Amino acid sequence: MRRASPLLYARRKSKGHKRKPSVDKAFLELGRRHFAEDFPNPTRQGCPQDDVLRLLAEKPTQVEDSVLDHITSCSPCYTTYSGFLQQMKARNSNRRSRTRSPKRPRV
Repeated sequence: MRRASPLLYARRKSKGHKRKPSVDKAFLELGRRHFAEDFPNPTRQGCPQDDVLRLLAEKPTQVEDSVLDHITSCSPCYTTYSGFLQQMKARNSNRRSRTRSPKRPRV
């Protein structure tokens, strides 16, 4: 059974607790900076290939847990993974905006 990933659900809103959006954003930014900066791996020891990180971003259930474990302790891989997530978000956003029906002019 696949364990729940804290990264995959990082944006899930907590139920019953009202927090200021600015506090949530600051906390998420702190986490992003921590993973992106605090685990240097200049020799890229043990790093998966970029196509595996891309798969983690696009289809996380199809990647071994060890890859997720690795990106939580390797800033270069976390940064690469984050870039793939941003690309995926942009593609999905563009796809949604193209599928919306155009507004009809008022007569």
